[in-house]
Amino acid sequence: MFGFSLAELIVVFLVILIFIKPQDLPEIAHFLGRAFFRLKKIYKDLKITFRELEKDFGIDDLKQEINRGIADEASKIKEETTIIVDMYGNEHHVKNLHEIRPDLKAEELADEIAKSTKPSTKNIDS
Repeated sequence: MFGFSLAELIVVFLVILIFIKPQDLPEIAHFLGRAFFRLKKIYKDLKITFRELEKDFGIDDLKQEINRGIADEASKIKEETTIIVDMYGNEHHVKNLHEIRPDLKAEELADEIAKSTKPSTKNIDS
């Protein structure tokens, strides 16, 4: 609770009981309750005011446009790259093979991919 441990709260309450008369505790609790209620009401009013300002200035439309732009750019990046996941689960975005090796034709690229993905036939024991 607010970064305080139970022991710290007990110490604070003991200090309060020492320095404040028990007769004053109900009055202080009443004051704190009223202050909390007022702060809560101010927070609620501010929240309503900001929502109305958002509607007046069209911020919701702006948010939607920004999110749509981000989605468009993200889709372009995904189209331009290949996602490779390593053995640790990390994703790596690399350029597509045709961009890395523009000198190769589609058939040659397919052959290169087949060579690189073919399991090794070497005998490890020899």
